[in-house]
Amino acid sequence: MASGGSIRTALKDDRKSSPAYLISLHKLNELKGIHKADNGALKVGALTTITEIERSPDIRNEWTALAEGADNLGSPLVRNRGTIGGNIANARPAADTAVPTIALGGVLTLQGKNGSRTVKAEEFPKGPGVTTIKTDEILTTVSFPKSVPYSGSAYYKLANRKALEISTVGVAVWVCLEKPGGAVADIRIALGAVGPTPILAESVKEPIIGNVPNDDIIDAAVKAVVSDSRPIDDHRGSAWYRIEMVETLTRRMLKLALKRAKENR
Repeated sequence: MASGGSIRTALKDDRKSSPAYLISLHKLNELKGIHKADNGALKVGALTTITEIERSPDIRNEWTALAEGADNLGSPLVRNRGTIGGNIANARPAADTAVPTIALGGVLTLQGKNGSRTVKAEEFPKGPGVTTIKTDEILTTVSFPKSVPYSGSAYYKLANRKALEISTVGVAVWVCLEKPGGAVADIRIALGAVGPTPILAESVKEPIIGNVPNDDIIDAAVKAVVSDSRPIDDHRGSAWYRIEMVETLTRRMLKLALKRAKENR
């Protein structure tokens, strides 16, 4: 697609002519479906609907944040028609499957006339409606590493109403423990709607990895996440409000993900 991978951006870009043709991919069955490999990794075709993701037991049990992102996207009609590839490739900073995909370590496969390449989910968007995709490429697959013992994830979307609303703040957390009740082995936290793209909060790693999470450690981790956010004022909420909600929601989702990690054996 032209103009960084978004039809919406291409149509508004005065530097480029309007596309002569729009091509539907909906009959490419190779781009549909949810497949769990023998090694435990997950592959989701780009044309897999949000409803299919929402209803997948494997995703619900092992990549929970993605299922919770699907729960919160649009309405039943939108989820029945919308796809994970479309939601991610549209490159909106509040996209409800893009944020958990980043937290879960997702990798995107892009296919073009000269072959395929992979891009980390957090490196795909470059700005609102702008991505790394080339003009001759399409997004074909969203892949996730296998779910490991003592790991858990969670996602929450804060919006002005419960359905058919873009999020004011979205927070996705994935955490892995060394053992139940043990130190944090790894963590990934992604934020939506608090920057021009979804944000992977890298600062969270230093205060929490290697430590047994208690209130003080969690407070330090939350403050680190807040420092990585870059919100603006708009009609959905002020920058100040978004920062407050990043703090509140990160604490809640981190505690929930830790609880799920302890239970995942």
